[in-house]
Amino acid sequence: MRDPRISFKSPLAAGVLALAMPGAGHWYQGRRFKATLFSSCILLLYFWGLLIGNLQPVYSQIAHPKGRGTSIQLEKGPPAAKMTFAYGAQALVGIPALPAFLQQLRFKSDAGVVEFLTSSIQSDFVGVVRERSDGLSSVARTVRGQVLIEPANSDGSRVVTGTLKGQFDDGTDVELPLGGEIRLGREVYGSPNRELICSVMDPAGSGAAVGSLEGSIHRSMVNWFQAPRDSNELDRLHGKLGRRFDIATVFTWIAGLLNLLVIWDAIEGPAYGYGDEKTEEGEAGKAPAPPE
Repeated sequence: MRDPRISFKSPLAAGVLALAMPGAGHWYQGRRFKATLFSSCILLLYFWGLLIGNLQPVYSQIAHPKGRGTSIQLEKGPPAAKMTFAYGAQALVGIPALPAFLQQLRFKSDAGVVEFLTSSIQSDFVGVVRERSDGLSSVARTVRGQVLIEPANSDGSRVVTGTLKGQFDDGTDVELPLGGEIRLGREVYGSPNRELICSVMDPAGSGAAVGSLEGSIHRSMVNWFQAPRDSNELDRLHGKLGRRFDIATVFTWIAGLLNLLVIWDAIEGPAYGYGDEKTEEGEAGKAPAPPE
């Protein structure tokens, strides 16, 4: 039973506001101290979880590749995906977890691997150069640097030109001409790393491919923040962050579940009242006498 001393206004509206943003329902009711307390504690816990988890603990779906050993980033069309139970808790934080749902919609409408380039790309690159040694085998060398890739045609093309400037893992400087057909990872995916595959061309200018470049470039935060990802990306995060990623995820769960109690408080009021409610005997603050 709601306490008549509390101005609940519209309990339903307060509950909806509390779901949208922790503390917003209490602020609407004029319960400013509780609003400030709830919002600061829950949002601090949620954003702290995001921070220590490299902004990646929140996502709505896990995607599954169409074939064993294939990369979701390089598949055509949207892959099969299922909702995660964890997001059910995280979503209770409201608007701060809403990007995951929006990214889910974008992910489903994504065409998949990009094989037609319409504009130039300049980004950091990490990956390997596979140099063809005898036509049958290849030698892979790790390389880091900067890539500049442009479509061969100003109106867009499947064939690209470009350069890679960087260093091999032994410290040797390298500058390689790039070309051939490009394969670029899907635009929307829950990883800052976007896969890239193209050919390494003959430095002598013969126009022949002498190897391939395989690795990743930077993906815009707009396209990876809270977006669906697969188990390979989760493995990468666990390998990089270890237990820190699990702790970060739990923080976001707890924040959402705590807001569930805040929503209840906004709709129904304090669970235990003020402590001066009338008992069955009609006396304020006293329990009924035990039976004789």
